[in-house]
Amino acid sequence: MDILPRENEIALFRYRNRLMAGVCLNASRSKVRFALSPKESVNVPFENVLLLTGQMASEKVAGQAWFENAERESAHIHLAETWELVREEEDSWALWDLADLVYGDSPTPGQVAALLMALDRGDYFEADGRLFRPLDETRVFERLAAIEREREREGERARFQAWFAHGDLVSADAQWIERLKDVALLGEQSVHARWFERLLGDTLTDRQAFDRLVGLGVWSPHIFLDLLREGVPVVFPEVVIQQAEKITLDAVFADLTRENLTHLDAVTIDDASTQDMDDAVSIQFRDDGSFQVGIHIADVSALFGVGSDLDAEALSRGASLYFPDDKIPMLPPVISDQLGSLYPGEDRAALSLLFEVDPAGHVGVPRFVPSVIHCREKLSYDAVDAMIDDESHPRHAMLSTLFYMAEQLLCQRIENGAVAVAHADRRVIVEANGDIHVEMQSRSTRADLLVSEWMVMANAATAQWLTDHDIPVFYRVQHTPELSDIDPTEIEQLHRYRVLTQMRPASSSLTPGPHGGLGVSCYCQASSPLRRFMDLIAQRQLMAALKGQLLPYSVEDLKMLGPHIDEHMRCIGRLERRRERYWLFRYLERFRGQVFEGLVLDVWERGCRIEILAYALQTDLRPTHSVTPGTLISVRLGRVDAWADEIVFVMG
Repeated sequence: MDILPRENEIALFRYRNRLMAGVCLNASRSKVRFALSPKESVNVPFENVLLLTGQMASEKVAGQAWFENAERESAHIHLAETWELVREEEDSWALWDLADLVYGDSPTPGQVAALLMALDRGDYFEADGRLFRPLDETRVFERLAAIEREREREGERARFQAWFAHGDLVSADAQWIERLKDVALLGEQSVHARWFERLLGDTLTDRQAFDRLVGLGVWSPHIFLDLLREGVPVVFPEVVIQQAEKITLDAVFADLTRENLTHLDAVTIDDASTQDMDDAVSIQFRDDGSFQVGIHIADVSALFGVGSDLDAEALSRGASLYFPDDKIPMLPPVISDQLGSLYPGEDRAALSLLFEVDPAGHVGVPRFVPSVIHCREKLSYDAVDAMIDDESHPRHAMLSTLFYMAEQLLCQRIENGAVAVAHADRRVIVEANGDIHVEMQSRSTRADLLVSEWMVMANAATAQWLTDHDIPVFYRVQHTPELSDIDPTEIEQLHRYRVLTQMRPASSSLTPGPHGGLGVSCYCQASSPLRRFMDLIAQRQLMAALKGQLLPYSVEDLKMLGPHIDEHMRCIGRLERRRERYWLFRYLERFRGQVFEGLVLDVWERGCRIEILAYALQTDLRPTHSVTPGTLISVRLGRVDAWADEIVFVMG
């Protein structure tokens, strides 16, 4: 085009690779200045001016209005027929010549502009300078396929946006739900994060995805997402359930290597709600002042073998998980809560450790006995404490003696270097109706001491027996902590914090070694085979040795299993702590703005560690003035978000 646009003439031009229309302000052979609005203008190279409309404008916004009219006209132009007419020709076509083919003689500037916009879409023609060349058939079909895909994406985008804003579960695409779940679990790491960003025009956060799924009823607002992230199985496979339901105790009781100890007055001591009772105690007094203490462990090894579907499932789980609102057992309930549980009034297979205690109170080396026992009663911790206090109670002599011996055992361990720390036991309980209760209990009650000390005794004795007989097992080893440099304090919480921060976690080892925290020369976990696979391994090894059978696990077997079990136990610990904190934080939500008493445990440059005394909750704080360890301070609960595992206290 050689004609310059006149002042105030509307023209169509290309600016920064976009078609635009404007009102000419001035023109030269090198550039033309166009007004886009009363306050905006652009300089355009003369060669980029594509069409003069001949229409004069009285307002500087007229170009935009003219452009919008041409754009609406362009939407109705379909170039397929025009392309079919010219596609066999190799020549490029001028804009006005193509306009004659589309509209007939004398098309208007508005029609030509609309055609130019249609050509600019590139569906059938490509620009060749100021001319247009027909695309070959392959490129047209590829382009049309791309347009169809984009149209489908646009349709999907529109459908999804409408559903995401107001839709229900019935109208949801199943794929959308699965993608929402993935984003809720993985956030920005989800492979679908970009898909949502494209459809919504913005990032979809993990919290937004979670809230939408809750709103749809797909998930409970209290679903524990970490179980899904970690791939923790919640439901037992049907083959495992069927295998468990086929187990009977007849063959177990018929085993002639088992001693019948059903005459012993054995009782279990657990929380009142416990169903998987895997240990019991008994005592048998003699006229000469000596007595026999029995520690009886549920014999899970007799119920199913190594390599069975049940065994593989238990190994894959590693241990039972206990949450304030739920329990995920290692074994199907027909085993953990029935056939394997030392239920009162029922004969059960057990591994019994029989300790002889002389009149002076010296505890001998136990005799390990495959047995059948008959528990008389299930006792709660509170009930045991009451019976120890009540000298008239029929079980007073039994329980008070066991408690007295437990005190002696504890003293011996402390003399051997055990770390004695008074733990505060926070218990979060979630009722079936959703009510949350938080109880603070001392873990140094008499019932708790009785059970814990005799279980430590049983586990240490088991480890020693396995060591003496050179039987491979997973030992728990812990270096003795160096506590001599800890500043003395009479503040229980501060002392506990300082001691525990100095202690390294116990680790698994196939080589026996001291457990410094417990003050024993060797130790293994063997008293909870219903709940921990590591304990089941120890029990299987011990029972096979007692019966003169081939050991089920070699050293190489345990080397292969060790990393898997250790990782599972670390994962289970994280999950249990995380879930307990979630429900504690949900409980604390009602106390936003309230003031609590906090104890400063540690101080660093810009913060400090405190313990909220009412709930034994440790958290970090940014102090507003100087504080020192041991200082009692008032703090206000500012923010708590159970879902995000965040809590913020500020100095009150």
